[in-house]
Amino acid sequence: MMTQPIRTFEDLTSETAPAGGNANTKIGFTLDDRRLLELRARYARAEWLANAMGDVILWAGRLYDRAVGGIKADLKLRAAEAQLHRMSDRELSDLGLCRADINFAVREAAEGVTPDFERAGGRVPAANQNLRRAA
Repeated sequence: MMTQPIRTFEDLTSETAPAGGNANTKIGFTLDDRRLLELRARYARAEWLANAMGDVILWAGRLYDRAVGGIKADLKLRAAEAQLHRMSDRELSDLGLCRADINFAVREAAEGVTPDFERAGGRVPAANQNLRRAA
């Protein structure tokens, strides 16, 4: 069995290169130049990868903060609703609410939607418009 001689990196040529050898050999790169170029490419690739990983970690941190903030806000709204649901009907009517208005009133206050007092003529009717009142 015939074996091929061991070839070094310096005398390798690409088989896809046109006749006359590798295109890199015509430029005049030495082995040290090739190694330095390859080393710089590795460092550039590592730097890019490190920056990308840092960006991914920051993005995941911001996503986590938003999720936790949303959960905390929802828990606060649920606590406010529960507190209003524990009140009696008389206490709710003093606030101008009925039981059906609790969820809307809490969400409205949390989102910052406030009624326009100027258009109502300065007088805002109560949200609880019971016509049958105890005498």
